[in-house]
Amino acid sequence: MKKRDIRAFVAVSLVALPATGFTHHSMSEFDRGVVTEIEGEVVGVSWRNPHVLLDIATTDDNGQEVVWHLEGGAVSSQRRRGLTSGRIDSGDHVRAAGWPSTRRPDYLQVNHILLADGTELLVGRIREPRWSETHLGSGEWEVDPATAASATASGLFRVWSQRLGGAFYFLGTDAYRLTDSALAAVADWNEFEDDPVLDCTAPGMPAMMSNPYPMEFVERADGDIVVRFEEFDSIRTIHTTDVADPADVAPSPMGYSIGRWEGDTLVVSTSRINWPYLNRVGVPQSEAVEVLERFTPVEDESRLDYRLIVTDPSALVEPFVWDGYWDWRPGEEVQPYNCTVEG
Repeated sequence: MKKRDIRAFVAVSLVALPATGFTHHSMSEFDRGVVTEIEGEVVGVSWRNPHVLLDIATTDDNGQEVVWHLEGGAVSSQRRRGLTSGRIDSGDHVRAAGWPSTRRPDYLQVNHILLADGTELLVGRIREPRWSETHLGSGEWEVDPATAASATASGLFRVWSQRLGGAFYFLGTDAYRLTDSALAAVADWNEFEDDPVLDCTAPGMPAMMSNPYPMEFVERADGDIVVRFEEFDSIRTIHTTDVADPADVAPSPMGYSIGRWEGDTLVVSTSRINWPYLNRVGVPQSEAVEVLERFTPVEDESRLDYRLIVTDPSALVEPFVWDGYWDWRPGEEVQPYNCTVEG
């Protein structure tokens, strides 16, 4: 991800705030124990994935113009909370509050934006308003009632929305039993230089499976299964018929997945993965990695239970096991992601 060259020195109010447990790619650069408030004119809006970006021009105590660069949540998450690009435009006078970067000057992870009409937009990771009783973005994902009424599904084959019990790709090294070489690789990880996601490169297996956006399971006419992800518009194929010998398949980021049914549970074995990371914060994996997954809809099919087992002797002292789940929200759709690299 290219870094913006923003030159400014501005007086801001710093307010102590208890730290939260949120993490994300590049989120560790932000000091979540401090809130910085700024006020000024919006001079740039980029409403896109993976992050909404705003430029706000302010004036410091010496009368000099300062441009702050604000990073909000992805368009996909904003849309599901009822926030669209038309809510804020260049020329608007706004007040904003967020967590300051510890690495980049005049750069915030923004959580709150107060518009001139008194409406507060909750565009980040805090769902409680800061200034106004009139606010947008505090709710859960919104679903069009008409779309919900016409939604159809059969067992596994529907759109599942992420409600996971903690995303494994954000876990620190204490969540894994790593080999010495893997620990050394994590220590060398640089989130700004090494994270391919920041260049809009879709992650491979298994990290893709705990992405924070909807995914859809589709059964093809030949019996194979396609998984459509909203994040990065990715596609994964699970082979259930005419299965090849994995040794004859070229390695790829998603690997080669073979599925079989045990009652209502889809069991998937994946190998031939050449994606270099187990998660999105630098835990490595080798091409010897093997992934075993179990997808089980609960009895009323309102939830999809998930178990992941990752085996890779070169990186893991013992297999990594993770349990999560997704919910079915009738009417939820997989929408275009259209990731754009920051310019």
